[in-house]
Amino acid sequence: MAHLHRVCPLCGTDNKVRPGSKYSKGEWKIKECKNCSFVYLENPPPYAELEENFAWEKTFAEETAFRRKRNPLLYWISTKNKEFKGKYLKRNKLRDLLKTLSIRGSVLEVGCAGGHILKSLGEGCVPFGIEISRQLARAAVKEIAGRGGEIINASSLDGLARFEEGRFDCVIMSAFLEHEVHPKEVLKEARRVLKPGGRLIIKVPNFGCLNRRVTGKNWCGFRYPDHVNYFTPSSLSAVLKGAGFSIEKFSFFDRLPTSDNMWLVASRPVR
Repeated sequence: MAHLHRVCPLCGTDNKVRPGSKYSKGEWKIKECKNCSFVYLENPPPYAELEENFAWEKTFAEETAFRRKRNPLLYWISTKNKEFKGKYLKRNKLRDLLKTLSIRGSVLEVGCAGGHILKSLGEGCVPFGIEISRQLARAAVKEIAGRGGEIINASSLDGLARFEEGRFDCVIMSAFLEHEVHPKEVLKEARRVLKPGGRLIIKVPNFGCLNRRVTGKNWCGFRYPDHVNYFTPSSLSAVLKGAGFSIEKFSFFDRLPTSDNMWLVASRPVR
């Protein structure tokens, strides 16, 4: 299989001569940048391979089975924890953010998967999505039928390029940016398609969390090879600012050290 070679997606440093970190797995080399300390997958598959052989709906089942076999006790604890949260802590962070921010108008989700988030948007929103997996894109089309929006089956950069500047009131990237080979470029394009004052809502795994430090290679945030970026609160803030965004909401409670995920709200500055 042909692999891409990535320099650090945040600062552009080539870390080819540096050894892979302890979190590398098989052929997949995870590197820590010698210049900015960002952690990323150096040799991901090309987009075509990612779409055909490493799409989320395929790798998720494989990774779940691998973790169940590797550490049954840890997998059982993790599963029960998720069941507990789902049953007794029925908070929907994205729904709460959309309500608090009074999001209406045209909403684009980059990496929309099967469209379940777009389907849940309120009546005041017109849902649009970009999804690289053909199978998931077809499912998303059905979910938003009759809402006036559109699903584009393409890579994120190709999909974003189809929209004019200032097209959207809100862009959502929920569990997406960790998959993106060109995160800085995609964020700049997201800024372009947002209206001045428009919001960007991001959810990504938190590589700096305590759970990763405790569980090591067993951390749920590792996915090979489709997780290609491993953000900490500081690196996520840095890449957003570098793409021209203003960070609007990123409090301690949005990036709890005990949580595997973190949420950030940014906006395109009004000039």
